[in-house]
Amino acid sequence: MPKPKKRSFKSYIHSASFKCLTMFIAAGLILCLIFFAICTPQKYDFQVGSIAHETINAPRDVVDEVATAERKTAAAEAVEATYRFQEGVKEEVLSSIANYFSQLRTIQQYGVTLMDHKNRTDSGFSEDEIDYALKLSNDLNLNKYQISTLLRTKTDAFEDMVSTVTTAVSNSLNTTIREGQVSQSIQTILQIVGYKVDVSLTQNILPTLLRSCIRPNMIIDADATEEARQKAMDAIEPVVYLQGQNIIREGDRITKNQLEMLRTLGLLQETTYDYSVYAGSFLLVALTMLCFALILLLLKKELLQEPKKVFVLMLILIICVGLAALTSLIPNIYIIPVTLGPILAAVLIGHIAGVSLTMPISLFYFGLISGSTVTSSWDAVMIFSISAISSIVTIQFLNGHPQRIRVLLAGLISAFCGMLVLLTFRLMISDQKGDLLEQLLWIGLGGLLSGVLAIALQPAFESIFRLATPSKLLEMTNPNQPLMRRLMIEAPGTYHHSIIVANLAEAAAQRIHANPYLARAGAYYHDIGKLQRPLYFKENQMGDNPHEKTDPYVSAAILTSHTRDGLLIAQKERFPQEVQDIIQQHHGVTPVMFFYHKALQMSDGKPVDINEFRYNGPKPQTKEAAIVMLADTIEAAVRTMKDPTPKAIDQFIERLVRGKLEDGQLSDCPLSLHDIDEICNAFSGILKGVYHERIEYPEVHHTVSQSISAAPAATEHTDNPAADPSETKPSDGPAETETTASGISQEDTNQKEHE
Repeated sequence: MPKPKKRSFKSYIHSASFKCLTMFIAAGLILCLIFFAICTPQKYDFQVGSIAHETINAPRDVVDEVATAERKTAAAEAVEATYRFQEGVKEEVLSSIANYFSQLRTIQQYGVTLMDHKNRTDSGFSEDEIDYALKLSNDLNLNKYQISTLLRTKTDAFEDMVSTVTTAVSNSLNTTIREGQVSQSIQTILQIVGYKVDVSLTQNILPTLLRSCIRPNMIIDADATEEARQKAMDAIEPVVYLQGQNIIREGDRITKNQLEMLRTLGLLQETTYDYSVYAGSFLLVALTMLCFALILLLLKKELLQEPKKVFVLMLILIICVGLAALTSLIPNIYIIPVTLGPILAAVLIGHIAGVSLTMPISLFYFGLISGSTVTSSWDAVMIFSISAISSIVTIQFLNGHPQRIRVLLAGLISAFCGMLVLLTFRLMISDQKGDLLEQLLWIGLGGLLSGVLAIALQPAFESIFRLATPSKLLEMTNPNQPLMRRLMIEAPGTYHHSIIVANLAEAAAQRIHANPYLARAGAYYHDIGKLQRPLYFKENQMGDNPHEKTDPYVSAAILTSHTRDGLLIAQKERFPQEVQDIIQQHHGVTPVMFFYHKALQMSDGKPVDINEFRYNGPKPQTKEAAIVMLADTIEAAVRTMKDPTPKAIDQFIERLVRGKLEDGQLSDCPLSLHDIDEICNAFSGILKGVYHERIEYPEVHHTVSQSISAAPAATEHTDNPAADPSETKPSDGPAETETTASGISQEDTNQKEHE
């Protein structure tokens, strides 16, 4: 087996992963510079007996015993119990089952005797007969209903039960039955034998029988389990925090002891720099950036393959940390806009990005305040708590609600949460300091500042980076947009088609939890390339069809070029990349079958390359692009139906989608089969209310064998100048099978007519 080809370093440095890694490193270096500027200790020129004109704090290591104990307890609880195998259980269980079956067989044979003796035509038994049968069972505690069921059982059915159950129990004991899992094993055995044993026996007799004899063959080894848990607890390292402590208070006279402490900490001008501060800052930034990357890897791995979005996140992070550093010039640090970063990330990229940014940015705030000589550990803990809690609450408030007014309201919610957190901590420690009201006001101002700055920065980010935010997409779907008005005037048929496709796409995206805003915007603009030559498309033609006098190769080139033309228009209008991708991908690599067939008729038997009639693609890469492709195909094709009954629409949609699947047009997008079913249901519900008749696509025949060697199976194209039919794949039958231009085999057509 050949070894997989290793990825070269040259190709890696041009990859999206390397670009994202470079952005993480560059952002980390910038953040290090900010930390160095803030955390560099201030130098003092003190002598013994000097008067201190300010309070000087110093860090001190302390172990959080509670957190350490919790981590040890969690580590111990995470250790699974250790089991040991118990010999002889299988033999004992099988012997017990054989004994029980012997007793049951006696009862069953008694029932057979009664039936034969009395020549009964029904299965009823008297109370005396049932009471007598009860006495035949010495060990099993069966009730009268179970005895009656057993008496009615035929000998063949009973013997089948004996054989099947014995085999199933033996197989089950060949594996393991853990202590505490006997009930699950019994249910498994009942499911296995349920296919072969009479249901009355599996429901009435077997559960009682199995509960009486099944035993675990794996029991918990208490000593080994306790030893493993103790090792897990011993492996936990203590949780260490840096806390501030007053070394010198403002107005104090400097003592020798205090001076030596300042010298040890490197706070005197006569001493060298304390490089541990720089090392600590560097490590904090490095570890926090690593934490950020791991969080993204866990919550939204695909984001690490999108350099533009990673750059936006890094820029947001730098802006927020820079603003926090500038607050050192302000009398109170609680004015820091702690939720600005998560709010911006949530509205620009998504709520998962906002959640991912919450912990790293809170850690940076904690580090900045801890490293400052003018703040205490209490301030660091408070800012960290306010940032983490307020960010999560505001992100939840913004999730699924893209309106800009919600962003401003998120600032108010952030202010309220911050004040509530501060008040909670003050009540917990019974701190009655007189500055509580002042700190609450500063926190409220910081929350409002977060909302105001987010409102101000959001449009700038959207414009500069062309981000497909919900707000931006809502603006694009405004019917008064110049491009939409131009489409309505110059290509009214295409405009109407796009509106219906947008409704279909949005409904389908909501059903599968995709992005409904992106699906609607992509559907609105997916055919804007038709503005270049609107009359070459059937929905815009009011009379003559220019394709009737045009070479099929030229006609196909005109039709397939509308995706390229649309992409150029979208780039000129600075559309978000996601919308551009939908415009480019909404036809995949499907061929224009009408003109391919026309070229075959004009070729006098010469081979025609179907690839010359295909769209350039690529195939849809996202759920939204695939939804627009399917909506575009189905909306056009359903109009060709002569009798669009609800059942006929459902069957037609299913056939069209199946054609796309078989042709591989959906092979590059992350849609599951369940998603496709939901999409079909969404389409069906809307089309049953908005369809209208279109001219039926002419029945055209071609030989599949002529195109198999050139390209994948041909599919129909919605932009056919004659009728805009469906885009489905021909049947994957023999090479000479003929298909109609709608992608439905001639055999299927004849069968439909016959029905």
